Amino acid sequence: MGNTRGAYLIRRLIIADDHPICVSALTAAVHAVDNSMLISTAETLAGIQELLRTESFDALLLDLALKDCQGLANLAAVQAVAPRLPVLVVSGNAASDLPAKAAMLGARGFLNKTAPLAEMKSAIAVILEGGTWFPQREDQGERPIGRLSPAQLRVMSELAQGKSNKLIAYSLGLTEPTIKSHLSAIYRALGVHNRSQALLALRHGADEAA
Repeated sequence: MGNTRGAYLIRRLIIADDHPICVSALTAAVHAVDNSMLISTAETLAGIQELLRTESFDALLLDLALKDCQGLANLAAVQAVAPRLPVLVVSGNAASDLPAKAAMLGARGFLNKTAPLAEMKSAIAVILEGGTWFPQREDQGERPIGRLSPAQLRVMSELAQGKSNKLIAYSLGLTEPTIKSHLSAIYRALGVHNRSQALLALRHGADEAA
């Protein structure tokens, strides 16, 4: 998806939210990931659908409380129009089951509106690179490796070889900031704080599966 200008890939993204302060914060986070990103905004579900009918986009940041539609019906309607579009739900709803329901409907991630800018940036970067971003799950029986997306597993594979962020970025054809965003998502998913703990968590999971 996206458009090209010369040799550069210009990516396009929709921010769907009817609160100016939230739109401003999300815009800042998007441009922190890629300052060339073209951003379209919508305050209604009808506005999102019109944009999707006329343009090609790389991702959608979706508030579940729009002026003309409320709740997960927004996500379902978007999926009906653009089933392959990566959607990051950005919501102020604190219901504990909402992220899981959003995932079941096809969302790539769930982010609370109260998240700091750094977390917003990480979530957006991960979604754009094909990963997922959801609150850490509490399933005690789940193996840690099952919480990671294919993109995150590729980063972990490189990490296990002792490579630096720079070398991982070179090996995977990504930028260093993207690798850092993937690592932030990995730490969050595994409930750890650094590389060593992440590797130990995965090795422990592998031992349990053996």
